Amino acid sequence: MLRNEWYAIKARPGTQRKASPRVGETDERKGEFIIERTLRDAGFEVFMPSFRRDIKHHRTKELHERRFAMLVGYCFVNLPTREFFRLSRVDGVTAILGVAGCPLRIADKLIEDLYDAEASAQSTLERERSARRKRTRRELQEEFPEGKVVTIAASHRLVGGMLATVLDVTSRNTVKTLVETLSGLVRVEVPLELIDRVA
Repeated sequence: MLRNEWYAIKARPGTQRKASPRVGETDERKGEFIIERTLRDAGFEVFMPSFRRDIKHHRTKELHERRFAMLVGYCFVNLPTREFFRLSRVDGVTAILGVAGCPLRIADKLIEDLYDAEASAQSTLERERSARRKRTRRELQEEFPEGKVVTIAASHRLVGGMLATVLDVTSRNTVKTLVETLSGLVRVEVPLELIDRVA
């Protein structure tokens, strides 16, 4: 059985754009970048850490999902066979990262951390989409009943990452909470997109 041996490669500028769609393309390959497509077509397993965002069109104001690379200019290739020459010949690969001409293996823990970062970015996108959906006060009261403990997202300026107790909900898609700080209890009105998870 082959084990995982990840190596970082530097991609040529412009290859981290979305590849044009193909007829009969499978669902898991839709939306891939040009460098991902060329590497997969050449028979390599590739991992490009990325995140998705909803971008508002400047004229129509419609939201379109777009994918962005987390590490611009770089991606990772699983190469247990160590076919470095064949990898270097793939269109779009400018270099295999290493030390003194010897390719440097990337630790599995770092790849796992990047997979976790991708999952975290996906959950943030889902949370933002959920918060964007206009809900009635009654729906919010069912989702966030009084006394429920929630975690505030780390991106909140003042109380990010803290636990909060729900006091009430508003019709403006916000939740009135009570946060315990070192200086005592503080009332904070938190937008739905900043409620990370229900504890």
